[in-house]
Amino acid sequence: MGRGCAVAHSAVDGYDWGLLGPWRVRGVGDMSVPEVGTAHWVRDTIGPLGVCVALAALGVAVLHGVLVWSAAREPYIDLGRRSAAATADRAPAGGEAPLRFAVAAMVSAEATFSTYQQLVHRICRDVGRRQAFVLRPSYAEVRRDIEEGNVDLALVCTGTYVHSLDRQSARLLVQPEFEAGLEYRSLLIVPAGSSRSGWEDLRGRVMAFTDRESNTGCLVPCSALAERGYDPKTFFRRIIFTGSHDRSIRAVAREVVDAASVDALVWESCLRQDATLARHVKVIWRSEAFGPPPVVVPLKQDEGLVRSLREAFVALDRDAEGRAILAGLGIRRFVPARPEDYRTAAELFQRMQDRGGVQWP
Repeated sequence: MGRGCAVAHSAVDGYDWGLLGPWRVRGVGDMSVPEVGTAHWVRDTIGPLGVCVALAALGVAVLHGVLVWSAAREPYIDLGRRSAAATADRAPAGGEAPLRFAVAAMVSAEATFSTYQQLVHRICRDVGRRQAFVLRPSYAEVRRDIEEGNVDLALVCTGTYVHSLDRQSARLLVQPEFEAGLEYRSLLIVPAGSSRSGWEDLRGRVMAFTDRESNTGCLVPCSALAERGYDPKTFFRRIIFTGSHDRSIRAVAREVVDAASVDALVWESCLRQDATLARHVKVIWRSEAFGPPPVVVPLKQDEGLVRSLREAFVALDRDAEGRAILAGLGIRRFVPARPEDYRTAAELFQRMQDRGGVQWP
């Protein structure tokens, strides 16, 4: 959903992904391969100096971890620190506390920030609060921020929402609607020249998942394998978590991995930006459709704020500025959330839990 995908020359988090490789990749399975992806490929591509630069860049990314953007001073605040959360809660002199709006990084952090900052600004302005844009490095950390009351609202992956149901920590606020023909589903993609045509052909191969709590990028493919009688952790030779759908797509396009499971909305967005992508990647499997990534609020959020937020989202398509923001996100409009739209994803998650779930390292 939204922009932020390019294959040939893409700046991700300020660095060229083709040089650095998937900086958040962690291996599962064949642990003889270093955790930062195909180390020999990085070494041969950029040389010793490039490796040093890449590692330094990685250190900076890990150090910052989280980005909170404020309209007034654009501060960077690490919400991993308990004191930072308290600071974000404190009302500035002469005004209310900022509205802490988290967005799960379904595409890379830089793309998420540039894509969603106008939406965050508009919603905060419409409810009369100073803005604080919260980015976290994983879906689970966004969920924990919701559970602990460190954010006021969050646009999350459907997987994050269904993970929160048994914890009773979040409730639906609104959900996006897309243009006709666009649906939120999982796609299994492989390099265009690959002879593989289904799940069974991927036994013993290298697979890219997005995030452990991603619906289309982890939960759905794991369920598809479980239904065929396979354990995802042993079916593949190696699994990597790329951290975002656009990184997974680029990993397949560059044949760093044999396959990936990605969000169809992000895939369509990438195709619109770069039609040549179809020459590098092909889709070999599609899941059923699911309820789209929703906006949620903490379960005990103030009812007055909940009403104001819902009204602000639903009204976005009623003026030119709001429609432009929505168009930039690939969204037609926001509507009050329909819990029944998320029943399929919730049932899939429960079936996986009943099977014992997948316990990732």
